[in-house]
Amino acid sequence: MDAMFFIVLGATLASFLLTLLFGRFVIPMLRALHAGQSIREVGPQWHNTKAGTPTMGGIMFIAAIILCTVGFGWKSMTENHDYTHLYVLALALCYGLVGFADDFVKVKLKRNLGLTAVQKFLLQLVVAAAFLFVLKGSGDLSCDLYIPFWNLDLEIPTVVYMVFAAFVIVGTVNAVNITDGIDGLAGSVTVPVGRGSPLGPVRVSAAISAGDLPPRSRR
Repeated sequence: MDAMFFIVLGATLASFLLTLLFGRFVIPMLRALHAGQSIREVGPQWHNTKAGTPTMGGIMFIAAIILCTVGFGWKSMTENHDYTHLYVLALALCYGLVGFADDFVKVKLKRNLGLTAVQKFLLQLVVAAAFLFVLKGSGDLSCDLYIPFWNLDLEIPTVVYMVFAAFVIVGTVNAVNITDGIDGLAGSVTVPVGRGSPLGPVRVSAAISAGDLPPRSRR
């Protein structure tokens, strides 16, 4: 196993522990501020027992992610002069702000749906487009589409690639939202996503170290 595996593992464990630590302070604070979830009336009656469950819990996750990304990745970023990690972190923070706005509407207006679907989609699309243009402008993004299993590397027009990439980003961001249920709480469906997400970087890192990925597909 290479050093990257242990860095990712350490960052994952540290993020988990920091989230637990922050939760001991953030959750009571949210309860004190009455930042609780409003339950839709169209749902089953037993969902009403979930009313008031603290929302905006993403604050403690985002705080832990920031500290661990910078703490565990800063040395590598400065040595290799590669700051793409910060671009991805900025993407996560921007989507976190969209989520905060959504939760704020839920809490302030007592509306379970939060922002409208159109409002959320437009905000998410703007964030995805900005992220892609930053990567393209910095030279960290090529318009090649790598298809695994067949080991194909297709070069497609920039506009087509940008639209496709924005669609993938926005779709991924909404993957949990689509399955969060009538009560609007996404804790249970986030667990498998959170457990599976760290595996991607580990597998990619191992493939890069072994030389199994073509150069352009590493971006």
